[in-house]
Amino acid sequence: MAADSLVARSRAMPDGGSAWRSSMQAPHHHTDRDVGAASIGAGLLAAYAVTGDHDYLRAARAAGDFLLGVAEPAAGGLRWPDWADQDGRLSDTHFTSFDDGAAGISDYLWTLYTVTHESRFRTGALAGMRWLVAQGKGKSCPTTACSWRWTDDPAWRVEHYGVGMGQAGIVLVLDTFADRTNDPTFRAYARAGAARLRALTANGTRPLPRSSDDSATHETGFLSGSAGAAYMFLERYRRDRDTVDLVTARRLLAWVDDQRVVDSAGTVSWPFAGDADAWTASGFELGVAGIAWVNLQAARTTGDLTFRVRASQAGSWLRRVSVQGGWDELPGDPGSPQHVGLDSGAAGIGWVLEDLARAGIDTAANRSAARTALAGLRSEARHDRLGPFWYESRTSAGRRLRAEPSWHWGAAGIAAFAARLAGWSGLTPAGSTEAGLRN
Repeated sequence: MAADSLVARSRAMPDGGSAWRSSMQAPHHHTDRDVGAASIGAGLLAAYAVTGDHDYLRAARAAGDFLLGVAEPAAGGLRWPDWADQDGRLSDTHFTSFDDGAAGISDYLWTLYTVTHESRFRTGALAGMRWLVAQGKGKSCPTTACSWRWTDDPAWRVEHYGVGMGQAGIVLVLDTFADRTNDPTFRAYARAGAARLRALTANGTRPLPRSSDDSATHETGFLSGSAGAAYMFLERYRRDRDTVDLVTARRLLAWVDDQRVVDSAGTVSWPFAGDADAWTASGFELGVAGIAWVNLQAARTTGDLTFRVRASQAGSWLRRVSVQGGWDELPGDPGSPQHVGLDSGAAGIGWVLEDLARAGIDTAANRSAARTALAGLRSEARHDRLGPFWYESRTSAGRRLRAEPSWHWGAAGIAAFAARLAGWSGLTPAGSTEAGLRN
C-alpha cells in the first residue's frame, strides 16, 4: 500500500528522474534522507526487497536519477541542493549531514547501486563522499581530529554533533564507506571525526551537547543525544576494537541511564533531555524507543546484560503507554499528536518492538505489539484518486499533513516498517545501514 502510494505520487523532474512533494516542508521537492527523494527511494527499495515488484525498483531508480540530475560539482565531488523544484528553482543550501545532505544521499545512491548494479549510482555516491570529506575542518584534520559544519555556507557556522543532523552521523557513513570500498581515507576521517566528539564529551564523562550554538542542551535520545552518540562509538569499537571507543560509549549510556524514570510497574522511560522539566517522548528519534534500541545494540556488542534489561524495561513501558495501536508523542499529554512514521510514531516504535522480539526479549508481547502497530497503520490509511495515503499525524482536533511521502514521517517509513515485519533487514529505523550488512 505504502509503496503504491509513492509510485502514484511521484513527479517527473526537468533534470531527469522523479521527486516527491513534501507535506512536512511544503512546497518543495527535497533531496535528503529526512523528507526527500533519498528517503523515499530507501522505502521503495525496502518494499521491492520483500515483494519483487519492479514498479518499486523503477521508482527508486528514478529517485536516484533525480538526485544525479540536480547534483552540483564542487570541491572535487558532488553536493546537493536541499531542494530542487519542477520550475527549475534550486535551494542554495547544501547540507553535510546524514538526515539533510551529502552523507545520507551518498549512502542511498550506493545502496541503489548494490541493487541495480548500475555504475552511475556508485560514481555519484563516491563523488558525494569526496565533497563530504573536503568539508572536514580542523588544523589537525584528518591526522587527529575533524569537525563538520552543517552546511558549506560560510555564513552558517553551526556544527551539530548528533547522528541525524550532525557529526556522529557523518562518522557512521564514513565508516560504512570504508567498509564498502577499503579506502583508508574514509577510515581516517571517521577516526578523526570520532576523536572530535570524544573531546567534546571528555571521553564520555560529559553528555553530548546538541550543537555549537546550543551547548547547554544535552539530549538523551538517538537523533541529537548521547544515546545516538553511544551507538556511533559502539560501531567504531566494532571496527577498530579500540577500547577508548567502547569506554566512551559505556559512559555516555551511563549518563543516559542516570536520567531514567522507573515507575511503579517497574518499566523505564527517559526524559527528552537531562533537565528536570524535560518531557518524555515515546518515539525513535527523540524518545524512549530509540534509547531502547541503542541499549539492545550495546547488549549485542558488549554482552552486558544490564543493557538488555534496560531494553526490556523500555519495551514494557512502550507497550504500557500505547493507545489503540499507536502512541502519543508525549504520553500523558492530552493534546499530544499521534504520528504514523518512523521518527516519532507508530512505525518507528513498532520496528523497535519487533527488534526486541527478534532478540528474544519478551518475544510474544513485543511481536504482538509490533503487529498491532501495523494494523493501526492500515486503519489510518485514507484513499483518493491516486490510491492510499496517510496523514502524518492526528490529534483530537483532526489530521494534518496529508500524503506525506518521506522515510521519517510518512509512507516510505511505513513501507520499510511493513517490510521489516515481512523479514527484511536492510536498514535501521534511522535509515542507516544495518550492522553486519554493509558490504
